[in-house]
Amino acid sequence: MKIKILSAQERIFEGDAKEIILPGEDGEISVWDFHQPCLCRLRPGVIKVRPYGEDKAKEWLKFRVLSGIAKILPQELTVLLEA
Repeated sequence: MKIKILSAQERIFEGDAKEIILPGEDGEISVWDFHQPCLCRLRPGVIKVRPYGEDKAKEWLKFRVLSGIAKILPQELTVLLEA
């Protein structure tokens, strides 16, 4: 799944990921390939990204978020963070 994490000032992350966990307003959301399309608001928390790789113990990348919105499509996730 292609993922972009953006703010008004910069591109924070862009790449491919196997799984993404978002801090949604109603709880954590786990996003995988072929996820149902939707928009979700983000609450303060941490976005966790598990990149593709052969190492099963591959480290999660973590990004702090205060608020924002996530656009989820079957093969793409775009996160827009508020300043």
